[in-house]
Amino acid sequence: MKKLVIAVVAAAGIGAVLYVNYTATQEVKQVVDQQIAALSEQSGVDIQYQDISASVLNNSMQLSGLVVKSLADNKDIAQIDQVEVTGYEVDKVAPHTRFVMTNFRFSEAFLAQLPADANNKLAAASYDVNSALDYDKNSGNSDFALKVKANEVADFSFNIGVAKSTALMDASMAISKEQQALNGQALTLQQQLQQQSKIMAAMSELEPRSVALGINNQGELKQVITSLLQAQGMTPEQFQQTLAMQLQQAPVSEELATALTNFAKGFESLSLSASLPEGQTMMEINQQIMALMAQPEELAKFINLKAKGE
Repeated sequence: MKKLVIAVVAAAGIGAVLYVNYTATQEVKQVVDQQIAALSEQSGVDIQYQDISASVLNNSMQLSGLVVKSLADNKDIAQIDQVEVTGYEVDKVAPHTRFVMTNFRFSEAFLAQLPADANNKLAAASYDVNSALDYDKNSGNSDFALKVKANEVADFSFNIGVAKSTALMDASMAISKEQQALNGQALTLQQQLQQQSKIMAAMSELEPRSVALGINNQGELKQVITSLLQAQGMTPEQFQQTLAMQLQQAPVSEELATALTNFAKGFESLSLSASLPEGQTMMEINQQIMALMAQPEELAKFINLKAKGE
């Protein structure tokens, strides 16, 4: 009898979760459709999807079988296997939000329209995108991480940490709510200017703490770069010579110059990072950077620059 009661309770719990997930999916679908309609109005593309699902257990949403079409001629531009958003909340900025896009690739029709000198290898690659935002409401600190992988070519990463981001988060949330209230209608010019003003004002309060970027070969990065150079009438050797001449004249630190030179020789990896002084806004740091431009080694010390290339 006890086992029967447990089974009934478990079944009821599963049924409740499934019902809540279904309800959440319907609510999320309405929001997603509104955002897609607004994006279509602004960008001139139509985004369609085959399936949508939402889970209240991990506060996530998935879209699958996406197709991006041109509104002008209704031709396919790109396909995407899946988009997943975790941690997103409609009425507030969550402590952790993650966006994952799997297998984005341009359509054959779109690739056929590219110029003859376009880098087809890079354009024809499939792309995975993974981004995350961590926000501490109490401290106002935020960390953003982005990784884009061109499969079998290279991956690119970008990370930034900032303090005093509360105003930016509040402004972003207010803008999101305004767009949802429009129900897919396009913003007026006045509304666009007002939103831009809010974002610019909020960004002026940011205090950047750290920044890092990197690129790593995943198979054919060297071939892609060589092709790009050839389109400019330049060989890799000529590029190395040109870079060497520019570095001699440019105000860069020895560590940065060495990293760029090594990367130009191997095209395997390049990483750059900086740890910025605390308690200074972006504008204040920019002013000090400009004042130190003629002193590259002092500038590198000021921003704690680290560079490595292979």
